[in-house]
Amino acid sequence: MSEPTVQNIIDAVNHNADLLERHLGEGVYVHQQNEPSTVWKVTHSLGSLRPFIETYDSSGNRIGHAVNRENQTFAYAEIVFAIPMSGVAILRF
Repeated sequence: MSEPTVQNIIDAVNHNADLLERHLGEGVYVHQQNEPSTVWKVTHSLGSLRPFIETYDSSGNRIGHAVNRENQTFAYAEIVFAIPMSGVAILRF
């Protein structure tokens, strides 16, 4: 199976985040942030304290972020940006 492109990911999330998670397989959680915010609060069920996180803006561009490690748990992550952003985070363990 070929890797999905960023635009495929954005399109899929805009239509159905559950379908995208099934396409990407186990160990993946997709968070959609519709309202621009400097902190994305992500509740997931990955069971991983430090999942690999990719973030994309609402146009599909990969964007840099930080993670607030103080509040991170096996089921929660806070993704931090310098300015309010909306888009998609893909978490993998």
